[in-house]
Amino acid sequence: MQVKQWFGFVPDFIITLDAEYCRASGAPVFTIRGHNVEEFVGVVRRYGANAAGVRAIVDAAPARQR
Repeated sequence: MQVKQWFGFVPDFIITLDAEYCRASGAPVFTIRGHNVEEFVGVVRRYGANAAGVRAIVDAAPARQR
């Protein structure tokens, strides 16, 4: 309920950063780690590209292969 009050809707996801940690270690660096890619591949294998909402990405991949 509080999130809906803040944003006016419920977002698909929220990224929460620890302010004390960020203050001590500088700006966060956003990246995709191996486990994210592995999970993505697993979702596509289980449910298919259409169900995972990534059909355009899957279709674009072979265009760059030789």
